[in-house]
Amino acid sequence: MGLVLLAFAPAAVQDHAVAAYQPGNGDADVLSPADLRRALAEVRRGDYAFGRQSHPWRLSTVAAPVRDGHDVVAALSVVAPTSGFPDAGYGPAVRATARAISRRLSQDGERAIPLTHTDARR
Repeated sequence: MGLVLLAFAPAAVQDHAVAAYQPGNGDADVLSPADLRRALAEVRRGDYAFGRQSHPWRLSTVAAPVRDGHDVVAALSVVAPTSGFPDAGYGPAVRATARAISRRLSQDGERAIPLTHTDARR
């Protein structure tokens, strides 16, 4: 989820994050600031991020941006144990769900969706 939010953040925020990047327990494919820049570009191209974590637990995640009109205001993600996590299956589903939420935000014309008693039962 952090990659999605960072990928659509202002350039100054991205530059600061890339300059300060230290490999850690996150995605094993992001080992350097250059790798992080490439990952952010891939997120913007595909409109979702996929990642794996090996420590302290083996987890996989897929996340997609939620927009309020043009701006990314949130990210939606699914996190599950890596074993049995269908790499190709969750990406399109999470992206479609994030787009549905984005459409609703745009229709409401506000950054928060007012919940009514009827909405809460759906």
